[in-house]
Amino acid sequence: MAREVTGREASAEAVASAAETHAAEVAKAFVAKFKQHVPKKEEVPDVGVLLRTLAKALRTQSADLLEKSAQHDAELADDAAPREARDTATTELVQAMVTIRSACEVAYGRAGLKALGIDGRTPTDAKAIQEHAGKFVAQLKSPKVKLPPPQEGMSIDHAVWIAKVEKWLPVLAQARKDVAREEREADATINAKNKSMEAFDELFGVVAAFTSSMLDLIGEDDLAARVKPAARRRGVTAEQDAADQATPATPAPTP
Repeated sequence: MAREVTGREASAEAVASAAETHAAEVAKAFVAKFKQHVPKKEEVPDVGVLLRTLAKALRTQSADLLEKSAQHDAELADDAAPREARDTATTELVQAMVTIRSACEVAYGRAGLKALGIDGRTPTDAKAIQEHAGKFVAQLKSPKVKLPPPQEGMSIDHAVWIAKVEKWLPVLAQARKDVAREEREADATINAKNKSMEAFDELFGVVAAFTSSMLDLIGEDDLAARVKPAARRRGVTAEQDAADQATPATPAPTP
């Protein structure tokens, strides 16, 4: 799971645990310090309940972020097979077209290459080679296309060329559709993850700042400093930020 998520999870747990552990003590200190300032006919707010409520809300949002992140990771893992199928079909189709182009040039010369639309460089991109090979087959099958006579003594079976290309054309077409579908699904899961992370960061900033202030109130200065929101990063404590800076991140794998 991404470090950006695990760091937030650790920070949420640190803040929530601190809030719950010291809720009763904070509530008592709050009453002692602010009771005299409570408006008439009003009761002193139970800050302990507030801290426990905020802790629960933060854990709930953290769990949602973990779930959304896991769903995105699972979706990315599903992408491997379609991409491999696409790349394999692309490689096979490129090799087939290179072989056919070479044979065509020997048999028919440059005029034959031009007539069949393969006089240029054979493309290697999946989309481009699919279109290139498809047009070649269409040209070869078309009665309107007139090829020059083959070199003396040569006999060319166009059916062999067509079979070689048509073996991989549908495979590549399906693989590209599968990859496109996986990309759409990955877009959906990353959007859900990003929305959850945004909601987490907003809630975390409020809960962590409030919890830190309440810990200051009871003299837990060191703990208050550790659960305080980081100044330069959203969604993590100052302590978590310092730990992350001390530990280099592992480079993400290349897709």
